[in-house]
Amino acid sequence: MSIEIVKNILELKSAIARRRMEPTNSAASVGIVPTMGSIHAAHEKLVSVARIHSDIVVATIFVNPKQFSEDEDFDKYPRNENDDVAKLEAVGCDIVYIPSIDLMYPKNFDLTISVPKLGSILCGKYRKNHFQGVATIVTKLLIQSNADYGFFGEKDYQQLLIIKKLVSNLDIICKIVSIPTVRDKDGLALSSRNKYIDKKTKVIANNLYKILCEASKNIINGKKIDIVIDDSKNNILECGFTKIDYFEVRSEENLTKLRELDTNKARILVAAYINEIRLIDNLIIE
Repeated sequence: MSIEIVKNILELKSAIARRRMEPTNSAASVGIVPTMGSIHAAHEKLVSVARIHSDIVVATIFVNPKQFSEDEDFDKYPRNENDDVAKLEAVGCDIVYIPSIDLMYPKNFDLTISVPKLGSILCGKYRKNHFQGVATIVTKLLIQSNADYGFFGEKDYQQLLIIKKLVSNLDIICKIVSIPTVRDKDGLALSSRNKYIDKKTKVIANNLYKILCEASKNIINGKKIDIVIDDSKNNILECGFTKIDYFEVRSEENLTKLRELDTNKARILVAAYINEIRLIDNLIIE
């Protein structure tokens, strides 16, 4: 059966039901890969992993306006539906769900889901209401699809923990599966917004992962975390970044800020700008 494109909840449920009518799929599991489109290799990796875990793979394309603040790039966010569908089909996606804004946020919609502690730090401190938009739409997608598995990348690590928390707290029967950050040959974490990066900017952007790796190495070798953070921020600005929102070491489990390594795993998380382009990344300390 070829890939199906569906645009409302009834079509989505019908498409899943048709797949389950196939002789080998009567008790089929459903895996969902939520995206905002502009499909790239990291999305393709998520679909490939979903293909291993799930009998039916659903990818969603929805540019969620509630994830953007007034000064962000909702209107110019890259969109190419035909290209996206072709890429998803090539890596084994069964169903592409492309709901409209009116479907996801109908008239008189009056609901917000938030995870206050996890959502108010790091990116949540600088992008007000961003994670409320993420949590609300991901919750709707999981309920609409009734997915058994949800697949997310570790590049958006704070988002990953928020999704795990909302699934747990709302008793949504869906296992969240994460995959390591997918990077290009220079180490830059893949993102749809990388399309904004030209050759000159790319040279600057490539330094971010190198600085994360150096910071991890220094912390492992016993250098004090506060000193590593200060040195890393200086290095980020010296190599051409124009602003830093944060560069912090936090617990991998709950994002508690760390001043020294303990028995829990730790991650370094960073958000920095090259002019108007905001890049985020993170790296486990190991």
